[in-house]
Amino acid sequence: MNYINIKNRAELRSYMKKFEEKELHIIALDIEAESNLHAYGEKLCLIQVFDGVNGVIIDPLNIDNDTLKLLFENTNILKVIYDAGSDLSLLKNIADIEIKSILDLRPAADLLNYENKDLHSVIAFELGIFLENKRKYQQHNWMNRPVSEQAIDYALNDVVHLLALKDIILAKLFAKKLLEPFLLKNLQIQNKNYTRGPEDKYRKINGYSRLRDDEKIVFRRVFDIRDKYAKLSDIPPHNVIHKADLIDIVKDVKRVDELRFTKRLSMDLIRDMLHELRMAINPNNAIHHRVHRERH
Repeated sequence: MNYINIKNRAELRSYMKKFEEKELHIIALDIEAESNLHAYGEKLCLIQVFDGVNGVIIDPLNIDNDTLKLLFENTNILKVIYDAGSDLSLLKNIADIEIKSILDLRPAADLLNYENKDLHSVIAFELGIFLENKRKYQQHNWMNRPVSEQAIDYALNDVVHLLALKDIILAKLFAKKLLEPFLLKNLQIQNKNYTRGPEDKYRKINGYSRLRDDEKIVFRRVFDIRDKYAKLSDIPPHNVIHKADLIDIVKDVKRVDELRFTKRLSMDLIRDMLHELRMAINPNNAIHHRVHRERH
């Protein structure tokens, strides 16, 4: 698939200037991200745009946030998106970027009662276009460079059909007198506060809500220790200590000795982390364990 390849801030600024000069006002937009799957933390990895004529791939890894805001926060460009919530949340929390002037087609899938509501199914139903199976790229590492042409084709397919899909969906919503509820849903999506608090991560761990109050305090310390060493090693936290093991070691400090670690963690880091975990869970036992080890 032919596309414009934007690799740095100068190229993005040039594209935005030409877009404005042509007096265009609408794009289809999507992003690909890393979210604690292959590395630590959340990262914006790829931006896909279709401006009605050209497919555009933007590599954000070498573009500063202020330049990216020229695209995302430009209120004069209507951005057609499908299921914007996760993208809005990611950009807000990793880069303090807001996507403004959006038209999210996802609420229409509920209002029009599509049997299958994912984007590829809706495209197939409305446009008769059957795209490559999404599951192939659900665990794709979008941090890898160069991005393969097959992956780029997949990414662009998520935007090149959105503008045509928009026309069909809006017509159907209007015909069924559902346009106003759709617009209200879009305003609610746009106006939602997507800022996440630091407590959101650990409270969502399965089993946390069933811990006693004193165990919840210990769990927070253990969770933060895991996060610290995941960040130091650039490893997803669940690859440092599994979520289920977090609950187990809070309930029983002896389970710390049963933990098994990935080879991506150095022995020095493992030793330091185990000491911190024992101190966090049971300081007295941790001191006894250290003294016993030193004597032998």
